[in-house]
Amino acid sequence: MSLASHARLISAVFFKDSPAGSLALAVSEKGLARLFFCSREEFIDFLSASHLTDTSRSNDLIEIAFSQVSEYFEGRRKVFDLPLDLSGQTPFRTSVLKACAQIPFGEIITYGELAARSGSPKAARAAGGVMAHNPIALVIPCHRVVGSDRGLHGFSSPGGLATKAVLLRHEGVMIENERVL
Repeated sequence: MSLASHARLISAVFFKDSPAGSLALAVSEKGLARLFFCSREEFIDFLSASHLTDTSRSNDLIEIAFSQVSEYFEGRRKVFDLPLDLSGQTPFRTSVLKACAQIPFGEIITYGELAARSGSPKAARAAGGVMAHNPIALVIPCHRVVGSDRGLHGFSSPGGLATKAVLLRHEGVMIENERVL
């Protein structure tokens, strides 16, 4: 589900060289609405689909979000302090995304634990589905959710599990053979 159809995006920016790859951020009038890993070409397609241009007006929120993402990758930020726009999400998806947003830097939980924290303890697979379509990666840290076997199952961003491993290692999590130690 594209969040662009539910939230009127007003500004977007491309972050070319993070340690985990290129990514894009987009904000609505309510808050950060999208953060996703992508190529420059995918960003241009996103701009077009969202009726934005490279010269769309910048605003304070997009600048603050970009700054906080930069600080995260520089090792100077462990907690994001941004309003989030979860418009268009179902109540279940919203509860899972909000529960995920509370996972502290450098910690991991399982999909089952995430489901329980969101109020649906028997919905581990469904919580995994929400993570696969997380509209605000990194800030809603789906990379901190692993399988019950501590494996790095599923990561739909470009680079897949390798990107998830880069983010977890950046946070000090030890990984070997695609498993958290």
